[in-house]
Amino acid sequence: MEILFDILQTENDYVYLILRLAAGIIIFPYGMQKLLGWFDDMGGGVGIKETFLKMRAKKIPGFITWMVIIGQSLGSIALILGCLGRVAALGNFVIFLGALFVHLPEGWTLNWLKNKKGEGIEYFVLLLAILLIIILKGSGTLSVDYWLISSKIILR
Repeated sequence: MEILFDILQTENDYVYLILRLAAGIIIFPYGMQKLLGWFDDMGGGVGIKETFLKMRAKKIPGFITWMVIIGQSLGSIALILGCLGRVAALGNFVIFLGALFVHLPEGWTLNWLKNKKGEGIEYFVLLLAILLIIILKGSGTLSVDYWLISSKIILR
């Protein structure tokens, strides 16, 4: 029970709420695009079948593809709710660290001028920094995690 307490432990701080919501809202379209096909293609496929085809073309194993789909879709919702925020942030940290390495050859900046093949890594560095703060500090106020800890449902 102490491990669960440590995972859920967070402060009654709105800064972590803002960062958690920002990360969850940013990641949500990526997950829903891969899982349900809700949004236009952002490079990862639209729907499960196409996501698998695109990932297979990049030589990404099926198990990893499932982890990306689950991590981005359910993980983004978990971040928005603040439910196991550290776990959701860690999963997405790994996913977007992988994306950073994929985009590293394109340099630092995003493709604002449409003069290169892909996007740079500045977006991923920012998102990784936000996710790292959530991993270290937790979900913050107005979260399922904080509610479970403060209401003494989960005890040390």
